[in-house]
Amino acid sequence: KCSRKLGSSTLNLLTITGATSSAQNEIKQSCFKMLGLLMSLEHRHDHCDRDTGMNDSSVDNKSDCTNQGRRQKYALPLDESQMKALILLLHSAVVDSVHHNATFSLIKAITSKRHLSPEFYDLMEIILKLSVQSQKATVRQQSCQIFMQFLIDYPMGKQRIEEHLKQIVLNIKYEYEEGRVSAIGLLTTVTQKLPIPMLEEQAHLFFLPLVLQLVNDDSKECRELLAECVSFMLNRLSVDKLQSLYDYVTRWSAGKGQEALSLKRTSAQLFGIFVDARQDFMKRGNNVTDLVSILHRFLEHDMEKTHHHTFHEGNEWELSYFSLICIEKLNSHFPLTFQDFELCITLVKSLSHSHPWVRQVSSRIMVTYVSEIDPTTLKTKKGGSASFFAEISGSIYDVSRNLCRQLNSDNGQQAEAIVMQAVKTLTWIIKAMHHNPQSCFAECKDNDEPSDNGEEEEIVSKNPILSLIVKLSNIAKNRYKDRREAVFKCFASFATSCDEGFMTPYLELMIEPLHRVITEALSEVDELRKKRRQLESDPADLANDVMQILEDRCGTDEFLKAYATVKTKAREKRDTRKREAAAEAVHDPQAAAMRKLQKHDRERKRKKRRVEERKRMRGAFGKSL
Repeated sequence: KCSRKLGSSTLNLLTITGATSSAQNEIKQSCFKMLGLLMSLEHRHDHCDRDTGMNDSSVDNKSDCTNQGRRQKYALPLDESQMKALILLLHSAVVDSVHHNATFSLIKAITSKRHLSPEFYDLMEIILKLSVQSQKATVRQQSCQIFMQFLIDYPMGKQRIEEHLKQIVLNIKYEYEEGRVSAIGLLTTVTQKLPIPMLEEQAHLFFLPLVLQLVNDDSKECRELLAECVSFMLNRLSVDKLQSLYDYVTRWSAGKGQEALSLKRTSAQLFGIFVDARQDFMKRGNNVTDLVSILHRFLEHDMEKTHHHTFHEGNEWELSYFSLICIEKLNSHFPLTFQDFELCITLVKSLSHSHPWVRQVSSRIMVTYVSEIDPTTLKTKKGGSASFFAEISGSIYDVSRNLCRQLNSDNGQQAEAIVMQAVKTLTWIIKAMHHNPQSCFAECKDNDEPSDNGEEEEIVSKNPILSLIVKLSNIAKNRYKDRREAVFKCFASFATSCDEGFMTPYLELMIEPLHRVITEALSEVDELRKKRRQLESDPADLANDVMQILEDRCGTDEFLKAYATVKTKAREKRDTRKREAAAEAVHDPQAAAMRKLQKHDRERKRKKRRVEERKRMRGAFGKSL
C-alpha cells in the first residue's frame, strides 16, 4: 500500500510538472528515478520479511511464500490507468533532444515487469528508432538493450515479430556510420538470442541483406561487424539450412562474363566466412576440394588479365584478394590444401600481382607454406611428403624472381609487411637453393626474363644463388630509399640465418650497393645531413649495420679483401666516367650539353622524391598499407 501511494503521488507530481524549464526537468527526472526504484523494489521487502520470519522446519510456509513471490513478481506500484499515463509521458521524454539515464532506467524496469499495453508496444517502436537515429552512443546502446529484452520476453504474434525483424534488417542500411554500427550490433545480438527454429525460419531474411551490405558498405568497421554477424548466424544454423545458403553462394560463383564479376567477388568473400564459421560443414563430402577448384579458377582468370594488363582498373583486384584470403583460411584449418600443385603455381604468379594487397596476402601464404618445409630436403616437416618445390622443377627460382619484383616496386607500394614477408621467404629460398640447386636448373634459364645485366642468364644456369644476389644488388643500385632498405634487410637476414662463411663468395655483390649508399651519404652537404637527421634517421645507418653483420659472419679478412676490391672498382668506374665525359665535351659538345641537362633533370627529380619521402615519414600522405 505504501508503495502504491508513493507511486501515485510521484506520478501526480510528474503530471503537474508539464513545463520544460531546467528546474522542472530535474523534477521530472527525479520522479522517473523514484518510479524506477519502486518498480524494482516492489514486493521485494515483503518477500524478504516472509523468508526471515519462517522457521527452518516450516516447509509448507516456505512453499506458500515462494508461490506468492512468483504471483507478485510482475506486480506494479501503479494501476492500469496510471501506467498508461506514465508510458505516454515516456513517449515524449525519449524523443527529447536531451536524454537522461533515469528515463531509460525506468523503461528497463517496466520491461523487466513485462507490463502489457498497446502504449508500451508503441513505445518500443520509438526505442527501436532511437537505437539507430540517436546521436548519443549511450542512448543507442541502452535502446538496443531494452528492445532486445522486449523482443525476447514479450508475447507477440508472428506478423508483429516479422515486422520488427524486417525493421532491424532495414536499419543496417542507415545513412550514417554510427547508426549502422548500432543496427548491426542489434542484429548480431538477435542472431545469437533467437531460438534456433525461429532463426532458421528467418535465415533468408537476414542473409541476403547482410551480404548486400557487406559488399557495398564503405566503412571498414561496419564491414567487419557485418562479417561477424554472418559468422554468428552460420554458426547456429543446422546443416540442412546451411547447405541451402552455401548452394546460393556456389551458384553466384558460377557466373560468366564481366557482369558476374561482383557476384564472384561476393562468393569468394562469403566462402571465407563459411570456412571460419563452420569447419564441420566444410569437412562434409567434397566441399573443401570443390572450393579449392572454384578459388583456383578465380585466380587463374585474374592472372590471365594481369598478364595482358599491368594495372587493374576499379575493384577487379578484389576477386583475387578475397580468393587468396579464403585460401589462407583453408590452409589454416585444412593443411592438405597445398597438395594441389596447380594451385601452388597460380599462387606463385600472384606474388607479382599489380595490386599491393594481393601481393601481401599471397606473400603471407607463401611464408606460412615454406615454414612447414625443410629447405634441405624440400619435404614437409610433418609427414615427410614431397612439397610443391620438389615436384615442380624451377618453382623455387620462380618464387625468388617474383619476390624480387615485389622489392623492386615503386616506393608508394612498399609496405613494411610485404617487405618482411619477402625477406623471410627469400631467406628460406637461399637455403633451399644451396641444398637443391638442381630444383632451380630446369626452368630458370627458359623462364627468366632478360635483365639489365647481360651476364645474368648465364649466371642463372650455373648458380641460382648468385643470380638472386645479382638481382638484389641491381635493385639496390637505384636511389630509392625503400628499395634499398628492403634489399639490405635481405642481406642481413641471409648473413645471420645461414652458416658462417656461407655468403662469403657473394660479399662483393652485397658490399657494392652498401658502399654506394655510404659514399652518397658522406658526399652530402653537412647542413643537409644535419637537417635530414632531424627528420629521419641517417640513410647510411642501416648500411653500416649490415656491413658490420657481414664482417662478423664472413670474417674480417675476407670482408676487408672484398671491401677493398669494391672500392677499387668504384674508383676505376668513376675515373673512366670522368675521362669519357671530358672526351665527349671536346668531340661532341651537343651530346655533352644534353647529358648535363639530363643530369640536372635527374637531380631535380631526386630532390622532389626526397621531399616526398620526408612528408611520408611525417604522415603527410596518410598511413601506408
